[in-house]
Amino acid sequence: MRPSSNKEKLVKGLTFLAIAFPFLFAGPAFYYWVGAPALREGAWGWTAFIVLMMFSAAAFAVRGIALILDGFFDHK
Repeated sequence: MRPSSNKEKLVKGLTFLAIAFPFLFAGPAFYYWVGAPALREGAWGWTAFIVLMMFSAAAFAVRGIALILDGFFDHK
């Protein structure tokens, strides 16, 4: 008997990782280019938005990895 995987969950997990991937690089880059200089001038709005973007990228990445693992090791 060959073990099977839940392909729908695997695709959904890969989609979450694909959404998170650009934010993982854009968040720190925007913080360096926009957020830190704005924070030095007293404008914290851009910095808060960029930090929120980085946290959402981490959440999407964790959710994507969890879905992929659930797709591989689904207990029916």
